[in-house]
Amino acid sequence: MESAAILFRDKAKGDKYTDPLLDDHCAVESIPVLEHKYLLDAQSIQDVVDTHSSDGGGFASLMFTSGNAVRALAQAVDLWLSEGKENNRREEWQRILDLPIFVVGQKTQAVCRSLLFPGCDETVGDIRRPEFGCATAMLPQLVEFSRKYSMGRSDGQKPRLLFFCSDQRRNTIPDGVKASGAAELVEVAAYTTVGRNSQDTRCDLIDSLNRIVARGRTRAPNAALLIWMVVFSPSGVRVVAPILEGLASASDSLLRPASTLAEVNRSHHAGSTGFDVFYGYAAIGEATMTELASCEGAVSVLTTRADTPDPLGICNAIRNRMSPGAAL
Repeated sequence: MESAAILFRDKAKGDKYTDPLLDDHCAVESIPVLEHKYLLDAQSIQDVVDTHSSDGGGFASLMFTSGNAVRALAQAVDLWLSEGKENNRREEWQRILDLPIFVVGQKTQAVCRSLLFPGCDETVGDIRRPEFGCATAMLPQLVEFSRKYSMGRSDGQKPRLLFFCSDQRRNTIPDGVKASGAAELVEVAAYTTVGRNSQDTRCDLIDSLNRIVARGRTRAPNAALLIWMVVFSPSGVRVVAPILEGLASASDSLLRPASTLAEVNRSHHAGSTGFDVFYGYAAIGEATMTELASCEGAVSVLTTRADTPDPLGICNAIRNRMSPGAAL
């Protein structure tokens, strides 16, 4: 049996998955399936500045869990600066940037420094990041910061934390801050995630499948080929699963879903002179796996899930699923 992988992510965000997967598979392709649309404009920034300048309405910190939120904010700030007296507005915005900035993940931290503090060294800007790149790890820092903030005020007022997030953000931070009672969280939807045009995705997928099948036939013309469809978010599943289901249901399609690894192995050992092409899913994490389990076009398809949301986690998940014991 031959195997390959298709990564449903934009290579422009970094290609750290391809090389590790090529150690195990005959081919690896990447296809973008999602697009981010920024929701902030110049008025959004003016509202933030006005609120921060109002009596009793100032913010104690900024917060980002995604580089997309930082990009959306930076773009809106540039627009806002261009529409007014730039020097005055830069001073107003600097008062916002003087606040502590909590971020999740090294990548978000790098985007934050690059876009919010361009050309500045690392001594500029109070950017705080937990050792582990997840919102759960940041929550204790936020609670501790908030309690110290209140203790440092004569009136004991709780801090207002300004959270730039997706309109589909997870509940970890909002629920955690609310449960702590230590702060007031002010959420601003900075961006939304939408599916890329399905026809464009379908065409790219067909091209990738043709290249992978051609390579597989060259390497092992009578073997079965299992292609792992690696999905990185619930939104990605909702885009990809219907397209794959449609391709597999076509009467002239070589592609079909694998329900078990044993099914693929039986095809491989059947002595057929044909070339059978199967697909399964590899999910980056629990939320993506849950979406697969609830998606009608994917619920009966062979799946595996990474224990850690990184290249090693995906590689190990596929290796473990393809191990002899997993086929039983």
